[in-house]
Amino acid sequence: MSPKFTTGTMGGAAPFKKTLARAQGLWNLQNRSSTSANTIKQVVGRKLPTPVVTRWNSLYDACSVLLQRVMDDDARLEAVNEVLRNEGGTNRNRTSYYGFDDQDKQVLQEYCKVMKPLANCLDRLQTEENAYLGVLLPTLTLMRVALERMEEARGDQALTYAKPLVRALLRQEGNKGGFNNRFSAMFKDLDLLMASALHPNYGMTTFNSVAPNMKEEIFQRIVKEMKALIRQETEERDNSQDMEAMEEHEEVSADPFAELCDTTQADQEDDLEEDIKKELLAWKRSKEATLKKSHFPAKYRDQWVTLFIKYNTGIPSSAAVERLFSTAGDVLRPKRACLSEDNFEYLVFLKGNLHLLKQKFKVPRGVDEEDEEMF
Repeated sequence: MSPKFTTGTMGGAAPFKKTLARAQGLWNLQNRSSTSANTIKQVVGRKLPTPVVTRWNSLYDACSVLLQRVMDDDARLEAVNEVLRNEGGTNRNRTSYYGFDDQDKQVLQEYCKVMKPLANCLDRLQTEENAYLGVLLPTLTLMRVALERMEEARGDQALTYAKPLVRALLRQEGNKGGFNNRFSAMFKDLDLLMASALHPNYGMTTFNSVAPNMKEEIFQRIVKEMKALIRQETEERDNSQDMEAMEEHEEVSADPFAELCDTTQADQEDDLEEDIKKELLAWKRSKEATLKKSHFPAKYRDQWVTLFIKYNTGIPSSAAVERLFSTAGDVLRPKRACLSEDNFEYLVFLKGNLHLLKQKFKVPRGVDEEDEEMF
């Protein structure tokens, strides 16, 4: 979502180039001059965020603030334009110092409108909370549907400048970019589809939008895997009970009519399959953000949770242990290269948790030296 993306994927990029040049001129002026920064802050009421190449959504966030805090208020817009004209300085290309006009406002409005679904999608997918694999396909579908509606909009809702941007986000001919080229294969991935179907916030009800052609196949796969899970746990429980009975030397009387009374294996399988199908069809999606065990079907709940964990738990990120590697580097120095594995592990553990020891044995203020030993 950098300026290059915005201008490079559109045929009529001139309006975006002009508007972004003026916006960049304002951001540069704020970052270059403390006097201008103070003036802009007084006019706008806050410091304007500036785009950062390495930060997702930074251009969108900067344009959103510029639109809301400057463009939507005529008095502030005129004051900011005055700052640009008076303090912009001299430049061979003074496009960015002419000030913003009505076309710039419309261009920014359409840009923010188009990029909002993409920005929201990125925010949902990069969050550390509820980062389950089943979130991916419904979130991507939500973004695609929003973009398709904007592309098909007519009348007052139609886009004037940003429609080529919408097309570029959805599809790019002869290129690896665009939604269809990047993500179409994911909507045929059975593991990803299973993860979404087993997530209480989505379930099978969302498949009419996510992957309608795969709905029946995923339904049957869930039933099959649930049957296998329940059968396995039932067999393990029965074997455990048989072992306990043998250890306690319980006498089991022979029942010659047991074979006539017991249901057949086929009947049991049919009953189990029907139970699972009923639970799956009756499973209503939860709207709560935080998942709970109670959100899963009541019957065979433990097995439903087990299957959910199987498909929704991805490989954890290394971000949580990156600090541990730097700590280990501080411990294992050239003069301490002969440390045994156990001593090295102890030292890394102590170094990583030393702050807890300091907090525990910290002497409160006002305590006499004689009483320090208590702490």
